[in-house]
Amino acid sequence: MKNSFLNKFEITDYYSLGILTIYSILAIIFFNQIEKSLFLLTENIILGVIIILLVKLTDKYPENKKLLLLKRIMVVPIIFFVYYQVQIYIKVVNPNIYDNLLIRIDYYIFGTNPTDLLSKISFPVITEYLQFSYMSYFLIPLILGIELHFRREKKQFSYFIGLLIFSFYLSYLLYFFLPAIGPRFTLYEFSELSNQLPGLLLTDFFRDLINYGGGIINATQNPALIVNRDCMPSGHTLITSINIFVAFKLKSKFRWLIFILGVSLIFGTVYLRYHYVIDLIVSLMLVPIVLWIEPKINHIFTNRAGKSAN
Repeated sequence: MKNSFLNKFEITDYYSLGILTIYSILAIIFFNQIEKSLFLLTENIILGVIIILLVKLTDKYPENKKLLLLKRIMVVPIIFFVYYQVQIYIKVVNPNIYDNLLIRIDYYIFGTNPTDLLSKISFPVITEYLQFSYMSYFLIPLILGIELHFRREKKQFSYFIGLLIFSFYLSYLLYFFLPAIGPRFTLYEFSELSNQLPGLLLTDFFRDLINYGGGIINATQNPALIVNRDCMPSGHTLITSINIFVAFKLKSKFRWLIFILGVSLIFGTVYLRYHYVIDLIVSLMLVPIVLWIEPKINHIFTNRAGKSAN
């Protein structure tokens, strides 16, 4: 089969279809326990159809650069859909909260809570900068992705996007094992965060955006009960570390900017009270595992597709 359809799929298509399949299975298993099971299943089917349709269109019109760009951009909303859904499934698959365990581990390592130590060096200028750096979580891969897209080197872009999407989805799946909400809810009074860690001009605005994205939408509810359970591992640390590695490996023009923002972001996850240090340690341990295993998975899928085309 010279024109096998499988040969047209990129590795990110496989990853997205795979995670949507896993979520759909969970929606079926817990159909009576999840309020919008049918809606979620329908949503996943629609997303899957969109992915397949874009594969067909980019294959039919290979010279259409705008279509290729659209296909690559579509990865972004799919990531958000997947993130949104995982929080629904976590509450039925593993309804427990493991913050106390993570707090004890941090205390065992440092003899105290690391966030308390960092509070001693807090200063509005530092807080403002770190809050901005924390917001660069999506900006960093966007900068790198745009640069690699316009280099028109398919192998480099495929390498980057494969690692990136694999890391996103891996972190989402790992949230099921130790759901946690973070020190800003467990060690401190969430409503006092702006008073205890004040910034300058944009800190509160950035915090509100993060709170909204984390599920804190209804101000009448206890935020600790509705916030997303996404602390362990730290996706910010895992994905930012992968971005830094790729930026230097592929000699990005922006590698030092990505490095400075990335290191600041990772430090800020604890300083800003979003994560425990153990969240970061586990994520950093995952980095070499991802860098080793994802290219092998990528190779298996692309090789199978290539063989089926012969």
